[in-house]
Amino acid sequence: MKQKLPKKTHCQRLENRVSEGMPDVYMCINGVVIWLELKIIKHSKVSVSKSQIAWHLGHSRCGGVSFFLLHEPSTGDVFLFDGGKVVEIHGSRIDVLRPAALYEGSMSDFPAALRDAARGAWLDALRPASSEL
Repeated sequence: MKQKLPKKTHCQRLENRVSEGMPDVYMCINGVVIWLELKIIKHSKVSVSKSQIAWHLGHSRCGGVSFFLLHEPSTGDVFLFDGGKVVEIHGSRIDVLRPAALYEGSMSDFPAALRDAARGAWLDALRPASSEL
C-alpha cells in the first residue's frame, strides 16, 4: 500500500500495546488526517474486536474520521468503509456490505479514493448540526 501513496503522505503503522482497539495505520495525505483499520476478508466475512468497535464508535461520536480497508485475497480487491459503520461491518458478509462501500477496486486506485473520502468526511464533520445553530 505504501508504494501507491502520493508523495505528500505521512504514513505510520501503529503497534499499540497500551490502548486496545486503536486503528492499524495513521496517515496524513496532503493535509488530510486518516485513521485506517486494516482487515482481511475470511470466508466472505469480516471480524472486528470489541475494543475496535468501541474505539471507532467513540471516535465517530466525537466527529472523528476513521475507515476500514477490507482486502479480499482471492480477487485482490479492496473495499473502503466509514469507521462509524463498525457495528454493521462486524460479522457481515462482504456481499451484504458491498453497497455501502465508499470505494471498491484495486489497491492502485485506492489512495486517491481514500483521500477524497476522508476529505469529504472531515468537511461533513466540521459542518454545524442544525441543533448547534
